[in-house]
Amino acid sequence: MRKPILLFFLLSLLNCAAQEFSIPAEDYPFFDAVEWKGMGTMLLNRDPSGVKRKINITMVGEQTTSVWQQSFNPSGKDYFYIAGENARYVYFLDQLQPVDGKIFFHQVNSAGNIKSSSALLSSAIKKMGSYDINEMSMTDIITTDKALVFLMRWNNKKEKKHVDFMVTMTHHNMLLYATIIGKIDDAMLKDTKYGHWGYSGFGEDEIYFTTPDYQDKKSGWTIRAFTSKAQLKESIFLEGGMNFTSVSLSASGTTGGFYLKTKENTAGKVFYNKGSYYLVGIQSSQLETYTLKSGKWQKLQSAAFSTLNAKKGITDFTAICFNEGIACTLEGKMYLLPTTGSVIVNSPTDRTTFNPSSFLIKDPKSSFAVSLSSSNLFMDPSQLNRQGELKFELIKK
Repeated sequence: MRKPILLFFLLSLLNCAAQEFSIPAEDYPFFDAVEWKGMGTMLLNRDPSGVKRKINITMVGEQTTSVWQQSFNPSGKDYFYIAGENARYVYFLDQLQPVDGKIFFHQVNSAGNIKSSSALLSSAIKKMGSYDINEMSMTDIITTDKALVFLMRWNNKKEKKHVDFMVTMTHHNMLLYATIIGKIDDAMLKDTKYGHWGYSGFGEDEIYFTTPDYQDKKSGWTIRAFTSKAQLKESIFLEGGMNFTSVSLSASGTTGGFYLKTKENTAGKVFYNKGSYYLVGIQSSQLETYTLKSGKWQKLQSAAFSTLNAKKGITDFTAICFNEGIACTLEGKMYLLPTTGSVIVNSPTDRTTFNPSSFLIKDPKSSFAVSLSSSNLFMDPSQLNRQGELKFELIKK
């Protein structure tokens, strides 16, 4: 009698640990899936003929039915998904460069509420002086906890300087603010000790930007923090001390920089996340990460890699900061160098950018794998663009 009871108990445990369920597509097949990290998988569907532009969103999370459903109407067939670590809003942009000074967008909050509007970036820029937005190029677009942030660069040919601008749009009231992050002489950009300004992370009401710098005969990074209303809050210099290899770092993650293919030449990248500074770089065929403790960089993790083409050098390096650690792609592999625990190495797919959890879950294979608070959610992306339901598997951690 005990064996049947034990078998029933074990089967019950297995059923509790893993659940399979299906999500139906209304009207049209699901054609795409994007991850909202920490929230779940957003499935997208629309009229495949292109006659109707409306895109429907179905959020799938830690329950066996959809969490919410919504829709938005892009002005064209393209859209650009913008999401960020710990950001409470995501955006679908209609374009990456301003049209008549505007960027059209669709803002989504965690409850599934959508607001569609436009940001007149040119008006914010004009308040700063006689600057022409048409002479600027967009380099990045990021969403933080309190604002959507646009980074633009102007080549001041008269003064032979590059100027990095920031325009913020607060999530709640959609007000625009602008400032200059920094300037650099064209001649200095030929020296690898210096570089353009780039986004590094955000705090409670701070947006952090860094640039490679050289002060008092020491290499390092200058860091500036601005509020969501574009007010300078802090500017500091952090000394480096590591002999990192100078590489071309490509923008990554669901940011404007990724779509715009923005690159920066740098020997190490500084990030800010949840009150701490982190640093990642390449040294002697090792990926290395550090954290700042009492003003000194302390090593966290390292991972060995092999350079596939020594003459060509490293050409495909990306890095992004998660709560779990620093995620990198390098030489055809993806690495998570966690703040604690062991390094995870996986192989990237064409969906890696839109599936950040694929860095976190060891060997997700071909699945669209999403790490949630108490479960991992798996979906085979080959089901997309097919009639019928999409099958999911929810496995307890």
